[in-house]
Amino acid sequence: MSVLPAFYLADTLAPRFPAAAAALTAALTAAGAAVNTLPGTCDVWARDYMPLPTPSGNQVLFRYTPDYLRPRRYHSTITDAAAVLRRLGLPFTSSPLVVDGGNVVRRFGRVVMTDKVLRENPEVPQTQLLASLANALEVDHIDLVPAHPRDFTGHADGLVHLLDERTALINDCRAQEPSLWANLQAALHRAGFDCVPLPYNPYQNPDFTSAVGEYINFLCVGSTLIVPTYQQPEDDAVQRCLQGLYPGHDIISVDGRAIARQGGVFHCVTWSSELAGHRGE
Repeated sequence: MSVLPAFYLADTLAPRFPAAAAALTAALTAAGAAVNTLPGTCDVWARDYMPLPTPSGNQVLFRYTPDYLRPRRYHSTITDAAAVLRRLGLPFTSSPLVVDGGNVVRRFGRVVMTDKVLRENPEVPQTQLLASLANALEVDHIDLVPAHPRDFTGHADGLVHLLDERTALINDCRAQEPSLWANLQAALHRAGFDCVPLPYNPYQNPDFTSAVGEYINFLCVGSTLIVPTYQQPEDDAVQRCLQGLYPGHDIISVDGRAIARQGGVFHCVTWSSELAGHRGE
């Protein structure tokens, strides 16, 4: 039986979302993962500012200066991830490229990112940028998909979840957003993926910041899925869909509303120093 990587939650999560943090910690523990705390953080979105682990065991710390945090009023929300890593005693290497961890969907030796990474690094020619990213992440190439046109973060982890090396789960937005559906499918098909729709319904949210109704940001922890619920009809449909797609997996449902209203769900608020895809994910 493979050993699961430890998961980390920002030390800002429990004070801001005590019930959600407790429920997520309990779910991760029930799945067999150790849960630790990132000290000295400035916001809860650990996935975005912490480094990306690679197959060789390296930790690549990209520059976390996304365009949506560049106004001075947001500077106090940017965590010094290098300082966090030093407190934890974890080694890392730094990259000059601007990358949010939430824009990296990685499993089975594949990496999917949205084209937002091109806009975040305009001074680097596209071919050079993609080659540098592939080299840093120790993969053959990067598969690009279009960012959601209304998602200011441009993150891939709200669009895609890799079921296996040839199959991608994507939000079932075909009725409400047919152009996005077509463009996302086309990009993934070019990359060699078959696409499977996952129920999705954020269309009652007051603004696009809220991720309520988005399920694709679930966690796969060994043979357990930790899936957000929102007390809407799609909750049951998602569970049935995932039970069929992940035979032999347990599903733990956790209320995701409090966190999702702020813009992300469970993948967004968790980080691991190990590459889970090489340890049984």
